[in-house]
Amino acid sequence: MNNSSINFYETESQKEALSLSRQKDQVSIIIPNWNGKRFLPNCLKSLNEQSYPLKDIIVVDNGSTDGSVEFIEANYPQVKLIKFEINQGFSIAVNKGINSSSSEFVALLNNDTIVHRDWLLHMVRAIKQHRDVGSVGCKMLSYEDNALLDGAGDGYRRGGLPGRIGHREKDSGQFDQERFILGACGGAALYRRSMLDDIGLLDEEYFAYLEDVDLALRAQSRGYKCLYVPAAIVYHLGCGTTGSGYSPMVVKLSAQNNWNTIIKNIPGTTLLKFLPQILYWQLYYFAVVIVRGGQLLPWLKGTASAIFLLPSMLKKRQQIMKQRKVTIDYIEQIIVDSENELTASRERLISQELAQKAIH
Repeated sequence: MNNSSINFYETESQKEALSLSRQKDQVSIIIPNWNGKRFLPNCLKSLNEQSYPLKDIIVVDNGSTDGSVEFIEANYPQVKLIKFEINQGFSIAVNKGINSSSSEFVALLNNDTIVHRDWLLHMVRAIKQHRDVGSVGCKMLSYEDNALLDGAGDGYRRGGLPGRIGHREKDSGQFDQERFILGACGGAALYRRSMLDDIGLLDEEYFAYLEDVDLALRAQSRGYKCLYVPAAIVYHLGCGTTGSGYSPMVVKLSAQNNWNTIIKNIPGTTLLKFLPQILYWQLYYFAVVIVRGGQLLPWLKGTASAIFLLPSMLKKRQQIMKQRKVTIDYIEQIIVDSENELTASRERLISQELAQKAIH
């Protein structure tokens, strides 16, 4: 592409972004941060270079001790900074940020990301074109290897285990079409405020992990669709704050919220239908975290926490079921479709890995 083509593209992109932003639609970016100073320069720089004008950038700091607050105050005075003395968790931090904004749309973004300059433009365009869409997901690529996918939307299995569709696959255009998905990854997503006002914000009893899947299931139950927009691109490090997927904290919270999400969101008849898969996948997760991570105690703690939270989750379940607007068949189908996408993605990944081994 020559320079004149690049300049034309940038000019047209800027014109469209300005036109969209004049139509009253304002966007606030919410970034939860916990000891993420090393990520903030690149993340905030990429947001400052967005073609779509932002109303505000809100960083909610969860008691960082690495100089994050001082860095933002010294270098980004335009950023609205909310400070907690101690780590309150992802959900509480995000909700605080959302409640402190007044925009028609709110975008959640992890601190360990870099966004393409038209990331927001593509998402706002999409959500404005689809009035039944309550949230938008984007193509997330690996921060360290841009040829690999970090994810193309959140998936969920009948057995109650979440997954990122396309995770670690080579990006070969297999996710280059817009499509409806179960939910957007909370690490980079756009939400319609009116939807959040209707279904509620993130569940604050989910300290971290699966809070976005829970939100997605609640949204689907109320009739709000989620659209995946591949033109909106984010580069994501992944586990930049909390570490490995088999760390004690991740295992404990994942085990807890696996159960919480099933209890809250799966209708009774569907729960009975999916029971064999639930038993299989929960035992599978139990075996994996022990064999690969040696994390029996964190899993037990997470499961015990889920039992302790059972009365609260059952109360929330009652409200979700009462407010459901779609059929049980619809809920079952979006979960089955999502599981099929995760399975197909896993099969492609295995094929890619085998092919790579054959070469070497």
